[in-house]
Amino acid sequence: MRLLQGLSFRGEICTGCGLCEIVCPNNAIQIFRDNRKFDVRVNDNCSLCGLCSDFCFYGAIQVIRNGDSGSIYSEIFQEEFGFKKVDVDKDRCVYCGLCMEFCPRDAIKVKRELDLSKIRGGWIELRDKERCIECRLCVINCPTKAVRLEKGAPTINGDKCIYCEICSWVCPRSVIHIHCDSCRFQPARKEIIRGEVVVDGDLCSMCGICSEVCPENAIHVSKLLSGVQHFDKEQCFGFDCSICMNVCPNMAIHYTYSPDKNVVFTERCNLCGACERFCPGNAIKIDRKLAAELSVVPLPVDLNKKVETRRLRQIKVDQFCSGCGICESYCPQIKRGITMEISNGKLRPVDASSCTMCGLCAESCPVESISLREYET
Repeated sequence: MRLLQGLSFRGEICTGCGLCEIVCPNNAIQIFRDNRKFDVRVNDNCSLCGLCSDFCFYGAIQVIRNGDSGSIYSEIFQEEFGFKKVDVDKDRCVYCGLCMEFCPRDAIKVKRELDLSKIRGGWIELRDKERCIECRLCVINCPTKAVRLEKGAPTINGDKCIYCEICSWVCPRSVIHIHCDSCRFQPARKEIIRGEVVVDGDLCSMCGICSEVCPENAIHVSKLLSGVQHFDKEQCFGFDCSICMNVCPNMAIHYTYSPDKNVVFTERCNLCGACERFCPGNAIKIDRKLAAELSVVPLPVDLNKKVETRRLRQIKVDQFCSGCGICESYCPQIKRGITMEISNGKLRPVDASSCTMCGLCAESCPVESISLREYET
């Protein structure tokens, strides 16, 4: 994590979508590709307003104000409008943990606790221990290893015993008597399980996957932005390219073919703009605005402004490249020999100026031979 003028940045989780650049009212932030992660440049215009923190949907940028991350706008959204990215209905939640398991950003933690004293109930009685013939059937068949023989007689560990009654049934001399109460009287579920769902609002990207997988419809996800995604079929590289789908942090894009390729955006889209930024054909445009319930709050910036940055882009390929062509399968620019080309069994750089720095080639390279970097000019 880097600390810059009171702003913290985690390049390893940054997606490079560039939304922070768009929402910065002072044009103080730039995001640059730094090999397999991203880096940030913050100039002296930064006022630490916190808007970049509000609109970084992946937790990479944080500005701390009054002990909380974000701007005065996030405080207004939360306090005056009750905005929550994720709202969990405690009456419906069963603490199954599926939301935690499927969250792509590790933003949800499910804490649960069982009251074992209410789940396990019964009593144990050992009669006429001297009748034990040390056959060890009780020891062999106990599923929790709660039974053992001591000095020629059985002893049972009450902390391990689940009152299943197996030992009682297999004892040939009726030395062991187990009575299971919990087998016969089932307590209400809410009496035996307690839990809590904790959502890290900074990491939550509002994709809604947690809501999709919740079997009890206990999770509601709200979006900070609403808007429209525009797809220009004429600009798209077509069948040769799947960059927008592969760079989408929310898995919100898929394709249909009827017969031409069409890019379809699902409800998972949070309008971050990663697809727009990295599309090599400039085939995607995003129009965004605040969600309807928040739209009465005037922001000091156009959410669709175009950020013009001058960047020097660099591509390097080391000697370990095997010419396998996996990078080529991801990038239509490599396939056409525009940014890189495979020649004589090796990949070599051609022209980095038209590379969008999506990083898929470097990330897919099995020997990590490709490095991509952007520099401020």
